Amino acid sequence: MKQVLAELEPEVPRLTFRQWQEALMAIGEDLDRVLSFPQWAKLAGLSERTGRDIIERGDGPKVVQLSPNRIGIRVCDHREWLAARTRKNAR
Repeated sequence: MKQVLAELEPEVPRLTFRQWQEALMAIGEDLDRVLSFPQWAKLAGLSERTGRDIIERGDGPKVVQLSPNRIGIRVCDHREWLAARTRKNAR
């Protein structure tokens, strides 16, 4: 059963610690930098399909329309989205 479920789930890119660190260093402190959609999905640890689903539902970060067929997400909007999704420990 697990094998069947694993085959149905989209492959989510997994970053090593080094890749994660390099991605964060590339972003730096430029909060207005616009990430391409694939960059954002990878940084968020999501498949592109799941990222699109989240944005289409209106549950994602604010989106910048770069051209008629291309979107991006600003670093500050990504961080704000993450902060809003952070759960507090239940005690």
